[in-house]
Amino acid sequence: MYTESISRLEQAILSSEEPIQRLRMLDQLTDQLIYTDNKRAKFAIHQMEMLLREHKEPEIFLSYLLKAGVIHNQDYDYELAESMFKNAIEILETSGDVKEQIEAYIDFAGVCINLDKLDVARYYIAKAERILRDFPEPKLKARLLCREAGVLLKAENYDKALSVFHKAQKRFDKAVALETKDYYFQTVIQSGLGNIFEHNGDVKQSVQAYTNVVDICEKNKIKGRMSWHYLLCGLGYIALEEYETAKSFFEKSISTTDDDSMAAKAGAYANAGYCLFEQGENKKALEKYIAAENIYDQQEKKDLKNLFYLQLWKAEAYLRLNKNQKRSDSLLRAFEYAKASGSNKLLAIMYQSIAAFYAEQENFEMAYKYQLMHTNHNEEYQQEVKARKITELQIKYDAQRKEQESELLRLESKKLQLKALRAQMNPHFIHNALNSIQGYISSNEKENAAKYLAQFASLIRKSLYYSDIESLSLEDEVEFLKEYLAINKKLRYSDQMSYLVKVDEDLEEDLTCLPSMIVQPYVENALEHGIRTRSDGKLLVEFLYHTDDTIKCIIEDNGIGRVKAGEIQAKGGYHEQHKSMGTSITQKRLEVLKSSLNSPDLSVETIDLYDKNTGKAMGTRVVLILPVVDFKLK
Repeated sequence: MYTESISRLEQAILSSEEPIQRLRMLDQLTDQLIYTDNKRAKFAIHQMEMLLREHKEPEIFLSYLLKAGVIHNQDYDYELAESMFKNAIEILETSGDVKEQIEAYIDFAGVCINLDKLDVARYYIAKAERILRDFPEPKLKARLLCREAGVLLKAENYDKALSVFHKAQKRFDKAVALETKDYYFQTVIQSGLGNIFEHNGDVKQSVQAYTNVVDICEKNKIKGRMSWHYLLCGLGYIALEEYETAKSFFEKSISTTDDDSMAAKAGAYANAGYCLFEQGENKKALEKYIAAENIYDQQEKKDLKNLFYLQLWKAEAYLRLNKNQKRSDSLLRAFEYAKASGSNKLLAIMYQSIAAFYAEQENFEMAYKYQLMHTNHNEEYQQEVKARKITELQIKYDAQRKEQESELLRLESKKLQLKALRAQMNPHFIHNALNSIQGYISSNEKENAAKYLAQFASLIRKSLYYSDIESLSLEDEVEFLKEYLAINKKLRYSDQMSYLVKVDEDLEEDLTCLPSMIVQPYVENALEHGIRTRSDGKLLVEFLYHTDDTIKCIIEDNGIGRVKAGEIQAKGGYHEQHKSMGTSITQKRLEVLKSSLNSPDLSVETIDLYDKNTGKAMGTRVVLILPVVDFKLK
């Protein structure tokens, strides 16, 4: 049924003369082929590219970029995949669907892992994590955990990677209606587990994990990278000395047409030859070795390590066949590859093989010479292993320390956020607002009472909600401030104040995100200590573009100034405790954000305003430099 639907779609594409219709059908076709038939998917995506050059369809172009990124990643062309995802993400971060944005971050993180750009991968994993907090989706969370584990695995943090892979699998086990892409991510999990078990010397579990990968792929018709999957299974069975089973997997790796990885096929030929050698089939083993060698020789970048081992294996086979000259030639070539590699490990193995060769010839002087060279290089190799282990431990320690520091900063930020909630609104504002509403009720002004009670309830509800989330769109922040100021103006100041909230045209209010409820305490401070005693109080709140990563917020009042406010405060006329809690906690939040986001630009500056002629206080200006923490699409 599945194959029939693809065939019908391909026929419809061929018969269609309408370009946009063909584009849409090609888009549908790549959806069905992207994980199941990489070659046909590549052809379909190429056709889309050709049509898109002439017909600009933004929605289809975005879909093309996202799918092309996945397809090129599957095809080992990581640089091209990186370019596709960068273009797609640029579009998604200005306009797009939330689910698509999360998926793009997750898929791009996979490309970054393949390119060894682990810091970039971590950055996009963190971005996806932040959005998933607001838009939770179990399957996307499971995929994200796969990427997190992939970064840990690449960084050789095997214990932590094992734990995170298991978490990801548990989430998939609980999920319903899995898609082909979800099964693909389960192969990522099993491949990762196989790698970890292999590293830990648990051969049986490693083989089981690699076999699970093959089973998932075959059951769900996921054909990409099958040469590698079969190769890894075969290598596992070699370790178990089950050579017949190993050979069957190597033959599958060689014969599969869905994965063009010549490196995998060369490895399969070489290891199939090793199995035959172990079974005493020396001539057949040499045929496989030579086939592997031909593939390796055609590669642009020489795989010196595998070519070295291949020549040693050939030398062993020639020894059994009494072909001494060919054995010598193979040893010489192996020696050349070892020298070219500069690897102490390969040179140590090589010198030991040469020493054994001279010992067989009863040339003990040369045998002793090369044995000494083997010992020297082996000692250097062991020193390298020790140094590498120390470096690995240092990397793990640094990563763990950074993780702990990040978690401490996150907890500190959350603690301050909760404190800010408690200190968020002046109890006198709440008391006065409720008194005013009660006044409307007593005066039988039912419409006004109902209106302002609804506004006040909405404000308190939003205050509680926004204080429980880490980030807030600028649009929501501005709306909240306007509601807060409107209620203050009517219920607390009896219309004896005016205010203006302005936003720079260069800022996209619905896409720009700030730490939640970080401006309100400064606005309240201006009301309480600046204009409360004035009958013509004015307040300006302005949001301006500062840098790509920061926003400038100006809060300016025409109040009595800090000196006069301090004098009244000293006499007990103001509520100092609330003031210090509101703004000081917010300032601490900014300090924590400065550390956690590594953003030294964040700051708070308070400026006293004076009349140039008389020197009389004319108010106060507070300038906040705030971080843009992420994008939140509606």
